[in-house]
Amino acid sequence: MAYYSICPRCGCHLDPQEKCDCETEEAEKQDFFSRHIEMSPKSGQLVFVFGDGEAAYEEKSYC
Repeated sequence: MAYYSICPRCGCHLDPQEKCDCETEEAEKQDFFSRHIEMSPKSGQLVFVFGDGEAAYEEKSYC
């Protein structure tokens, strides 16, 4: 019989004495997206922000 515990937040199976890192991973993901995604002032769409801090987006018009 195997001995393990289950994370109450995400449901993953953990080894004895192992701590789940689902909360820290979620916080890191939220931090990454808050730094790299902005809303375009013209279109209101989400755009990626690259290394120089400027939003990179391309205006396209479809007929």
